Amino acid sequence: MHNILLTGAAGYIGSHTWLALLAAGYRVVGVDNFSNSSPEVLRRLQALSGQAPVFERADVCDEAAMQGVFERHRIAATVHFAAFKAVGESTTKPLDYYRNNLGGLLTVCRVMQRHGVGRFVFSSSATVYGQAERLPLTEAAPLSATNPYGQTKLMGEQILHDLGAAVPGWQTAILRYFNP
Repeated sequence: MHNILLTGAAGYIGSHTWLALLAAGYRVVGVDNFSNSSPEVLRRLQALSGQAPVFERADVCDEAAMQGVFERHRIAATVHFAAFKAVGESTTKPLDYYRNNLGGLLTVCRVMQRHGVGRFVFSSSATVYGQAERLPLTEAAPLSATNPYGQTKLMGEQILHDLGAAVPGWQTAILRYFNP
């Protein structure tokens, strides 16, 4: 059974993904700092899955904490949902968004590389399409961002593209959803 690191695990998308990964036969190691979620989610996950969640309270920007998670669990892949997510708030707190969203991504990727883990699912956003010129959108649509939140997602995608080009065996899947 493979261990999947799930960051932002107690959030809305993270908790639903947790249950789907368990149903698919994976062991989930959840990480969250509860800045956008509640510990109550862990009790609900246990009630729904019938098993105690493997969980570590940590901030993905804290490299020592993430190093510890990788040392305690044999992680095979990461699903990265940990990020600040409010477009409006990002326009009033841009530095917080850049520090958290990009800092967390860089920290997780560095620790993954150190442990020889190269499979990564990134929670991006449809905001990377900016003001769409044509609908419906396709993945081939031009990319741009109109706010700091969208910029962090667009920059995150570029970082992962560059990492994939530089590191043999690095594999990234990018999710660009609208409003979940």
